[in-house]
Parts: sequence; C-alpha cells; structure tokens
Amino acid sequence: MSRLESHFGGRIAWSSDRSATVPMHFGDPEAELRALRDDVALVDSTHMEAVAISGENIHDFLGGLITNQVKNVSPQRSIYAAHLTPQGRFLWDCTLLRDGDRLLLITEPGSGAPLARRLAQFILRARIRVEVDPDPALLTIAGPEASRVLQGIFPEFPIEQANPGDTMAPEPGIRLWRDPRHAGFGWKLLVPAALVGGWWDKLVKRIPPAGFLAWETRRIDLALPRGGSDFIPEVSLPLESGLLEMNGVDFAKGCYVGQETTARTHHRGTLKKRLYSLILSAGAEVAPGTPILLPSGKETGVLTSVTPGHGQRSGLGIVHPSDVEAERVLSCGSVQVVARKPDWAAW
Repeated sequence: MSRLESHFGGRIAWSSDRSATVPMHFGDPEAELRALRDDVALVDSTHMEAVAISGENIHDFLGGLITNQVKNVSPQRSIYAAHLTPQGRFLWDCTLLRDGDRLLLITEPGSGAPLARRLAQFILRARIRVEVDPDPALLTIAGPEASRVLQGIFPEFPIEQANPGDTMAPEPGIRLWRDPRHAGFGWKLLVPAALVGGWWDKLVKRIPPAGFLAWETRRIDLALPRGGSDFIPEVSLPLESGLLEMNGVDFAKGCYVGQETTARTHHRGTLKKRLYSLILSAGAEVAPGTPILLPSGKETGVLTSVTPGHGQRSGLGIVHPSDVEAERVLSCGSVQVVARKPDWAAW
C-alpha cells in the first residue's frame, strides 16, 4: 500500500497497482498528465519495495546473480539490473543503490519477498544477509522540467548536469538519483517511511502531484518497460524489452545467472522480437496478454501494457521487427494497431 494513505486521508481518489493502494488522481487527471508531459509532477511511488543485502563480499555475491556490474554502485552512483533464470529469461528487475554498508534493491510492488527468497538460495556458506526492508519509501519526480525544478530545491547539487544513475544525499539517510535507465525517465527520492509525509509536503509546494492514472499513461508514452508487464517473468528475453538500452546489462562483467543466453542473443543478433510503442484504434477494450496478429491471423507479438481509459489508446508490445518494418496491418483483439520504434531504441 501507499505509505502516504493516512497522510492523504479521504482527500483523493484511490486505485490499485498490483494489489497495492495508490492515488488514482488528485482531482484533475488530465492536468496531471499535462504536467508530466510538459512540465514536472510528483508521483507517489511509496508502494515500491526494497530488498537489503548486507555482510561480507556482497559485491561478489550479487555480481554473480544480476546482469549489471555491481562494483559500479557507490554513494554517488546507482545502477539498473535484472535477475534471470538459468535459461536467460526475465525474473525481476531492480535499481541498486548504496545504503551505508548495505546494498538496496528497489523493485516492483509484490516482488520484494520473492526476490529476497530467490537470492537467499544462493548464499550457501557466504556470510550474507538478504531481507526485505519495509522502511524505505520512494517518490518519483518526472517531466521535462524535473531537473530544473529540483535544482532550485537542492541548489547545493549539480542536478541539471547529472547523468543517469548520478546519486546525491540531501540529508543523512536520504537518497536522490536520476533514473539510471534514461535521462528522460525522471528522478527518484528515497526517504525513511517516517519522514515521507514531510518530504511530500515539502516537494508539493513546488511540484504539482500526479496520480497513477497520469503516471501509467506517461510511462507508456515514454515506452518505459516495467518488470512484470513488459518484461514478462519466465518468458521474456530481457534484451527484447530494452534491458541493454536501459543501461541494465554489462557484457564485460563476470559470469551471472542467465549470461550465456543473454550474451549469445546479443552478439549473434538473434533476437526475434522487440518492444514497440503501439497506437490502438478506438474500439473494444483489450487487455495485456492479448496476441498481436497479422492479417493472416498469424501471431506476431503480444500486448504488454495499455493506457487506461476509452477511445484511442497507447500501449506497449513485443513484436517481430520485420512485420513492423514491412508496415503490415496489425490487430489486437478487434482494434487495429500501429507499431512504432521507441525514441530510445538503438536497433
């Protein structure tokens, strides 16, 4: 659930994200979406979860389990990574940051406990502790003006010059970082749960709030893939959904679970599908998981995310690039689909 539910009380409309209670909107979802697209907005992400890893040689332990170089994590640097099956299929993704002597893995709601259990299976004789940390609370500051506005709030840091992953500590126990996946994906602020209401009130004086309805639409605008949706657990090859373009894999690091398949598909260029932005014509509702079809009825991909609402909508989907490049007419359920390469795509 949102750590801010009692703070907001009954003043706002509520929704659910993966069984977690989140603000749906703060009164005007269209204005909230405009703020995210054109200016800046503050999003309640406190339902995201955290896994803490502590003990001896934690870099070596975790380095053999995730796709990115753990040794690059420092008080000034956060990274994005994924944990895969031995066959190279996606399981979980996370952002890693340093918290004193610990590493924190920020992951999706509902993913904290299963990710912690999975990692703990690899401890063996190592003096390592893996546990869900219920305390940290996450806020998102997003929009094209996010860096400029944050620079005014935190003038002591070079925020407008920050690169993806650059991390700062406005106060002890507080972490502010630019999303390591892409400079356009905004900023994250991690604070102790007991302080999150105060930080929200401080930030909302300068930054208007936006609810889940606007944020989910903006996420799909940006073709920002989400673990558990656009990265399909135990199905997706993570490179299909942009793990490389999201700075989430290091091909120069040592071995990790799922490395062989990941490296082979990259170096041989054998990926058969990619993540695309989709425009869906007006019509019946379609749900994630619906196949994307060619005129012949042959399946060419699958819808992974769709914006809430009615009429013409946007979505994300995994599709064969050859069918997109040939400009074949695609359909999903009873609606037509136009697929476009995301702005961040490098293929």
